[in-house]
Amino acid sequence: MTIDGTETMVDISEEVLAMLEDGSVYLDEETGYLLDKETKIKVDPVTGEREDEKEQGSTGSEGEPEKPEGSTPGDKDEGGKGDGSGSVEEGKGDGQNGSSSGDENQNQDGSVNEGGSTPDDSISPEDPAQSEKPSDAEGTEDKKEDDSKKQEAEDANKPSTNAALVAGQQIIRIPNVKKDFRFWTVARRYAFARTSVNVREEMTADARAVGSLNKDGLLYVLQEEKGGWLYVESGTVRGFVKADEVLRGDDAQKLLKEFQNQAKEKAEKEKKEYTGIETVVTLAKELVPQGENEAFLHTHATVNRTVVDKKYALTTIGLLNVREGKGMNSRIVGTLKADSLCYILADENEEWVYVESGDVRGFVNKRYLKTGKDVDRQIEKSGEDSFPTASEIIEPENNQACYYTLTSVKSGVPGAEVRESLVEYASQFIGNPYIWGGTSLTEGADCSGFVQSIYKQYGYDLPRVAEDQAQYGTKIPVGDAKPGDLIFYAKDGHIHHVVIYAGDSRTVEAMGTDYGIVQGSVDKNEAVWATRVLDDSSYAYAGSIGEVNATDDMYGEDLGDFELTYYCSCEICCDVETGITATGTPVVEGRTIAVDPDVIPYGTKVIIGGHVFTAEDCGGAIKGKHIDIYVNDHERALSMGVNQAQVHLVK
Repeated sequence: MTIDGTETMVDISEEVLAMLEDGSVYLDEETGYLLDKETKIKVDPVTGEREDEKEQGSTGSEGEPEKPEGSTPGDKDEGGKGDGSGSVEEGKGDGQNGSSSGDENQNQDGSVNEGGSTPDDSISPEDPAQSEKPSDAEGTEDKKEDDSKKQEAEDANKPSTNAALVAGQQIIRIPNVKKDFRFWTVARRYAFARTSVNVREEMTADARAVGSLNKDGLLYVLQEEKGGWLYVESGTVRGFVKADEVLRGDDAQKLLKEFQNQAKEKAEKEKKEYTGIETVVTLAKELVPQGENEAFLHTHATVNRTVVDKKYALTTIGLLNVREGKGMNSRIVGTLKADSLCYILADENEEWVYVESGDVRGFVNKRYLKTGKDVDRQIEKSGEDSFPTASEIIEPENNQACYYTLTSVKSGVPGAEVRESLVEYASQFIGNPYIWGGTSLTEGADCSGFVQSIYKQYGYDLPRVAEDQAQYGTKIPVGDAKPGDLIFYAKDGHIHHVVIYAGDSRTVEAMGTDYGIVQGSVDKNEAVWATRVLDDSSYAYAGSIGEVNATDDMYGEDLGDFELTYYCSCEICCDVETGITATGTPVVEGRTIAVDPDVIPYGTKVIIGGHVFTAEDCGGAIKGKHIDIYVNDHERALSMGVNQAQVHLVK
């Protein structure tokens, strides 16, 4: 495949995708090319090879994607679809439209403002000190003729069909990313059984019951499904119930308060610390073992702790087998070489301990591991990355030991949850009006204003106009779009509409004056490409809050000293049904912080103690220069107390 813009589709290899993720290569939105971060040289999206510097130095060469002509007020397609904000930004010349970027006085239509210079204005060789100006009608006519020819040349180079428009883009086919097997922790959304309830394996009334729950039994809502079903968790049971079978909202809050009072009285009577209502409320009874319950992995969200402190261990023999069960007869799922690093997750006092190393999880005989303070010091001194990890033999999804515990030393990747959250957030504005040039989700917005305002809630600053939004993010085929991606429509080679893809060929869009904000269907006749803006990888493996992951060049504005406190998703820290976070994303240790959005807007990335966090949540007590940092368990939240720290914006 070439990368000079002459191919409609360009495959990207996993090696180059890794280069994109580590930042050594980036997608230049202006040209549509992959470029080396340091040298700005073109990178082949398949081989990762750098092109010759001489070739890279030629800008504006044949085949370079051209930016579509700017839309103007009234530039709408039949049916009312259109983008009402096509004005040129103040101070920008026509360099965006393919003509000379140095002509600051040239109008959008190619005419010249009175008194302004033109690209033909030049210094006379005979008299360098004076600028030659047309002084008679003949000179004026010559200039007009030159301008007319230039405008005709520009118009001739602009695409006149959708096929020509697409041919001028570098559209990347992104390989499927391996699904992460790890779980992540979400805030608790309380519900209680109205009567005796069966938790089902599928979303049908006659599906197998994987668990049962008595009246007033506790369950947590992890995800709202179609058709009035809820995906829930109660104790070790995970599956589906009908929404009308449980109490939620205000009714659940009343019952929650009653159970809290009972649990606090019990703790006081027994002279124990109050740990929550699960000491007095009933949980679901497991009817089908976890490994046989096909609903168990419907989502990898859980209200339970998922990230645990690292307990280091190094292997002491040349080759140590990681097994699917306890004992020499169990299947081997991976191997560890001598002095390989693993983390003990469970059963540390037994003969066979449960470990994780890389993506390999299973049991090893403890006699072949060394642990203790000397090992901790050795690993901390050399760094974890300097030690080898396990080689995988059986993939996690086929490893029966993978979910022996849901904990890990890393958090999972809730990318799909973020996408679903964005679509759900956008859908709540269906029925609101379309207003040409508007950006208000409630009072009215046009197609690009609607998209811009939705994405802003998730920390993304998109351009204002659909034609510019079409050049933002990574261009992908329409058929590869996932919920939350953007799809662009064109007519006669001109981008005129943008929609949010909602999955199953559905869209959420500001369709037009006669329709407002609606749920629509993808128009396959006019859809030219999609763009991927949501960064799923940004939610991966946030890591310990004490891990230094900010480089020197990431430090931006100093916001001053803030008071730091810590919270988790338990009922003591969050005793109301608030959803996942204030922005709709799952809470993740090492990423999520609660802020006063008037001080630090949602989506802002900040550096605290060398670690990068994202402002995603809020709270009644979080005011002014106060930040609440999310951690995965209540004991750590309490033990970390109250601190002061300097906070910087990420550049």
